[in-house]
Amino acid sequence: MLKSLRRFFGEKASGQVARQRMQVVLMHDRLDLTPDILEALKNDILAVLSRYMEIDQRTIRVDLEQGKEYTALVSNVHIKRVYRRGDAN
Repeated sequence: MLKSLRRFFGEKASGQVARQRMQVVLMHDRLDLTPDILEALKNDILAVLSRYMEIDQRTIRVDLEQGKEYTALVSNVHIKRVYRRGDAN
């Protein structure tokens, strides 16, 4: 019964969560991306986006996503508003 409820509400089993975490660790190792490099990437993304839009800097997430034939850098940023010409600070 509990398994059915978890599946219905989208909760992942702890084994699945642990597997995903291990995949992220392995991707970091394979790509040789240190936490410092990921933080620098995050800051660069913020700097570029800030030229064009007002963003919530507390909400940015930068992650690696592994597919069968690719590794993708995925960022999630909350946008407050888009600057029109001449609006940027």
